[in-house]
Amino acid sequence: GWAGKGLSTLSHFACFLLLCRLQVYLKLRCDLPPKSHAVNVCLHLPVPKASLSLAQELSSPEQTAALQSSTKSIEWVVPRVQGGSQLSALFKLEVPGLSRATLQELGPMHLSFEVPAYTCSGLQIRFLRFTGPQPTLPYRWVRYVTHSESYVVRLNAG
Repeated sequence: GWAGKGLSTLSHFACFLLLCRLQVYLKLRCDLPPKSHAVNVCLHLPVPKASLSLAQELSSPEQTAALQSSTKSIEWVVPRVQGGSQLSALFKLEVPGLSRATLQELGPMHLSFEVPAYTCSGLQIRFLRFTGPQPTLPYRWVRYVTHSESYVVRLNAG
């Protein structure tokens, strides 16, 4: 009776210690004006090297996420985010022997994106003049694009 039940519980507990689940919940808010949008949004989150698998719950169907085994990071890709909107993702990682030391391997997050037809400074080109030995005719349009260069978020996983 009791010894069999205790042994069963003990073996279940040992398996739980050997294979732990780490949950990461992320919110991505687009603080642009509602008429603007960001495209090619890609978030990279380094995870513990011992991570085995990833389960995910994303807030919209056009988003994708995958565990990159070569870099041991989660890659969350969002094709388009409208200004003023918010997206979320819940990532569940299986990490054997999860401890405070392995939690230190989490992060920092790197975010890359483009914002077409938008400049953060508000700077606009009104007039262009080309000089040189043989000035060529320029195209009749100027494209404004804002690129992220180095957007990093450090995590406190303690």
